[in-house]
Formats: sequence, structure tokens, C-alpha cells
Amino acid sequence: MKRNMWLFYTTLLLTFYYGKSSTYTFDHAGGYLRDVDSDWAAISGRANQAKCIDIPDQLSLCNGIGYHQMRLPNLLGHDSIQEVMQQATSWVPLLGVECHPDTQLFLCSLFSPVCLDRPIYPCQSLCESVKNGCEQKMSFYGYNWPEMVRCSKFPNGSDLCIQAINNDTTIERSRNICSACSQPATYEGLIDNYCRASYVIAANIRRIKVKRNIKQLILKKKKKMIKKGGITKRERRKLNPILENVDCECDRINLNTTQKYIIMGNRTADGQFTVSYIGVWRRDRNFKKAIRKMRKLRKKRDPCNDIIEVEKVTENTISTGNQSSERKVKKNKKKDKVRGKKRKGEKRKTKKRTQKGTKATIKTVTP
Repeated sequence: MKRNMWLFYTTLLLTFYYGKSSTYTFDHAGGYLRDVDSDWAAISGRANQAKCIDIPDQLSLCNGIGYHQMRLPNLLGHDSIQEVMQQATSWVPLLGVECHPDTQLFLCSLFSPVCLDRPIYPCQSLCESVKNGCEQKMSFYGYNWPEMVRCSKFPNGSDLCIQAINNDTTIERSRNICSACSQPATYEGLIDNYCRASYVIAANIRRIKVKRNIKQLILKKKKKMIKKGGITKRERRKLNPILENVDCECDRINLNTTQKYIIMGNRTADGQFTVSYIGVWRRDRNFKKAIRKMRKLRKKRDPCNDIIEVEKVTENTISTGNQSSERKVKKNKKKDKVRGKKRKGEKRKTKKRTQKGTKATIKTVTP
């Protein structure tokens, strides 16, 4: 709600500002913007071609962003909405891991910029705060911060730009909430924590024991191992992982019910088991999908290389859409191979048929 109100008032303020004090013109005739911004024309290479279109529901990256129309071409040089949706899909998992609360605001300011009389870029500070929050998780899966969103490219705040809504003080999690209980319960959040944990179990919690200024989860004997992590059967029976210090709280745990939980964690150097994630065992679609994915990953030797399923694309492929053409070439090559095999098989069959026919004629001719 706060984000929507902020974007609404920002849009009004920008429209009022440019309507009063600039030489930019705003014309919705035919759904097009009459854009005379020389900087934008120099960056995009397209003069007087910008237009306003409705943000489609299929653009899941920017659903619920707070405004309904976007500028096309966008600030990444995508000409068509099909190209925007194709390239934006790679960034959707980054929202699921919730690495920064302003991730959607930053990405959508580039993929689906608000439709005003000139392009409004994200501030350098917004880019840097999102980068600081998400770069570590991206690098864990082998992805570097892309050149296409290099923070030095954006205004430093002296010019008009989109600023961060959440500063560092609001990003910090409350000290009263245990970090294991504040991890995202999304599909991407579950898989991300699975990859970082050495063990994952499904179990019921009997009680919480306070011991030496730490909280320990006393689990019931019946436990289902989803990821063993080298834990023996004897250790599994006595497995009572440490949550965190006494001061933290976890509103996800309800001891008054017979609820089953998914618990993830790691083994310390001194042999103790800590909890990095805890959540209720659910029956919804995303949770079931995550459990199925975990079981598949358990069978792989190196499971977490491509887990977030973000495509490794360069700046050129993102900005020009060459990736789709590369895919088409690969698909065509595969089709050609299949066709070639079919042709070879057909030739072999025809050869056999002709050979049988010649043998039959020889037999009939011979006296």
C-alpha cells in the first residue's frame, strides 16, 4: 500500500513538474508519446518513437508495481513487449529470494518504466542498495551483477531519478525475530535455503528448550530426512537443532498443534546442528513444487549450479534480443540432426527393399 501511494504521488509530482517548467511535450494522440528528449534519443537511437502501452498481466516481474502503463521502448532498449517479457522472465526468481525489498522497483523502472514525457532512470543509490542485497546470492549460483545494470550508469541523485523506498534501517530484520523464522517461504526461498543447508528434515516439534542462552528444538523421534548431509542414524535419533539465542522469537512455531515443520540447517565445527530455516509443512502448489525439486536435486552430485534457473546472458543478448535467435539456431540444428537421422533410416530401408526386389527377380529369371 505504501509503495503504491509513493508511486502515485511521485507520478503526479513528476507530471506537474515537467508540465510547468520544461520544454518536454506530452501527447497521448494515438497512444504515442511525442518525445523530444535528445538524451533519450542518443541512448536508444530512436527519436520520436516512444509510446505508452498497458503493462500486460503476463509480465509477472512487474505485477502490482503501482502503475498500469509503461514506456516502450524501455530503458534497456527492448522494442516489443514480447522481448520485454522474454528478458524479464530471467529476473523473476530474484524477487522470490527476497534479497532486497526494492528489487522489483529497481528492475521495473528499467523493464517497464513509468509512462511520462521523458524517461526517468533509477538513482545510483537505488541500484547500489539492491546490488549489495542481491549480489551475494547471485554469486552463490555463479552469476555476476550484469553490466547492463552497472550502477555507475545511473544518475547520482543530483538529477531527477527514482530513489529507494527502503533505506538500510528498514531493511534490517527485527532483532526479536529469529533469522531462521524470517526467511522467505516462496518457492525460490525454499530452494535457496535447501542449497545452502547441509541437512533438511521434516519433523514435529515437541517443545523448545532453553539451554545456555540458546533455544533448542526438541523434536519427536519420527523424522523424515530430505537431505541427509552425512548425518548417521544414531545422530538422526538425537537430532535436536539449536534455533538461536534466547531473545529471538519465532511466530512460525505453534506448539499447541500437531503441525509438521520443514527444518534446514548446518553442522558446526564442534558437531552441533544449527537451524537456518524453519517453516510450516504446507500443502499449497508452490510448496509441493519445491519438495519435488528438492528430491530431484538430492539425486544429483552437484545440485545447486543452476537452481535459481536464471539464464546466463550477456549485455548484448539482453539489449538486442540475440538470445532468442541463438535459441532458434540451436533448435534448428537439433531438428536438422533428427531429420538427417530420419533420412538415413529411410535410405537404408529403401536399399533393403531394392535388394530384396533384385533377389526376387533373379530367382524368377533363373531356370
